[in-house]
Amino acid sequence: MSLSEPMRAYMQQAGWLSPDTRYLLAVSGGLDSCAMAALFAELGLEVGLAHCNFQLRGEAADKDAQFVRDLANALGAPFYLATFDTAAYAKQQGLSVQMAARELRYDWLEGTRRDKGYTYIATAHHLDDSIETLLYNMTQGCGIRGLHGIPSAQGPVIRPLLFAERREIAAYAKQQGLAYREDHTNAETKYRRNFLRHKVIPLLRELNPNFEQTMAANIHRFRETEYLYQQMVRQVAQEAILEQMPRFRLSIPALLKHRPALGSLLYELLQPYGFNTAQVQDIAWALSAPANGQQFFSTDYQLLIDRENIIVEERAESEEAVYTITPDSTSIRLPEGRLGLHRAEGQPDRFSADPNQAILSAEALEFPLTLRRWQAGDRFQPFGMGGQHQKLQDFFNNNKVSRFDKAKAWVLEDQSGRIAWLVGYRIGHEFRLTPDSKAHWVLKYEPH
Repeated sequence: MSLSEPMRAYMQQAGWLSPDTRYLLAVSGGLDSCAMAALFAELGLEVGLAHCNFQLRGEAADKDAQFVRDLANALGAPFYLATFDTAAYAKQQGLSVQMAARELRYDWLEGTRRDKGYTYIATAHHLDDSIETLLYNMTQGCGIRGLHGIPSAQGPVIRPLLFAERREIAAYAKQQGLAYREDHTNAETKYRRNFLRHKVIPLLRELNPNFEQTMAANIHRFRETEYLYQQMVRQVAQEAILEQMPRFRLSIPALLKHRPALGSLLYELLQPYGFNTAQVQDIAWALSAPANGQQFFSTDYQLLIDRENIIVEERAESEEAVYTITPDSTSIRLPEGRLGLHRAEGQPDRFSADPNQAILSAEALEFPLTLRRWQAGDRFQPFGMGGQHQKLQDFFNNNKVSRFDKAKAWVLEDQSGRIAWLVGYRIGHEFRLTPDSKAHWVLKYEPH
């Protein structure tokens, strides 16, 4: 049988065939990649052969490299070789050997593609590989994306044999008398994919002799389902996302409209912030019961359930800094932003409604000033309360300030210890401008 015309049709439909297209073929020397190289030659396409020696199989790996070099020469194609100390790289990066080899391979292939002017990188994955990927993902636990098998393309990487079964490729190689290298590790069932290939799939094929064709149809349906799923996620996201910068904020009522799919929706929205499946399930449970104030942490982000909102922002490092401000200070750089200040004579031309700007009476301020984080027990006289004192904790609660924002709140106090400004919220009553004020300070907080 010949696979060249089916492969041409598959590539044509995918849009991978056009004049002046050049293909960098990833060739290991095994059956699949050698068949792919022969099919590209049969179609008269311009190719180069790329081979990675991972130095994991001793002399056999060196012989693989020489075999692919000879194949490239026979096809009249350029040959590119990379040799890696894969075991050392895996140890250095804290990766499994398999993941290290994958990372090294694709990084090098992409660099070679760009440097040598190839359009695509072609790998020899086929339908059986896609089925094995689906089954493996299901045994490990996966979302909808884990059910679509291997994608036909990822950026410049294409898989022109994904339409074909392994047995079809083997029949083609036998018919053409193709030489190839055998990797004995492909038969070892200690590897999970090999276990599926040699132990599980043959049993499934006994249940359904057309197992591969059935799974190909399933994969097609799963991909269509994934498309519809993503459309719905986008629709819900438009309703649920209240803010994206500088923090990510979600509407809990909008999410709870879709309670049967709450876990999946939360995963799609929170996974970019490093929250895993188990954490997302805990968050979903928390939303189903009174849970105001509950916090969850990923490596780089913190999440707060704050009344009717989910708030996500970068994890704040412990900050105990205290800043001293003199009359000569013009700018203070803070972990979350910058505080600028300047003195002006007379009354201001106008008052800003921006809560991050404060205008304070120069006569009332006693320098040096101190800028610090608020502390439990702090009290001040919020402007607008007629000089009454209030605990900062009560002020925060009355104004529904989230725990995240409370943790980052700054207070500006003068030499006598009076709070002149709860930064970003309210000035102190004692520091308000009066008709008799002859000068004032303008303070502007600019968060990142």
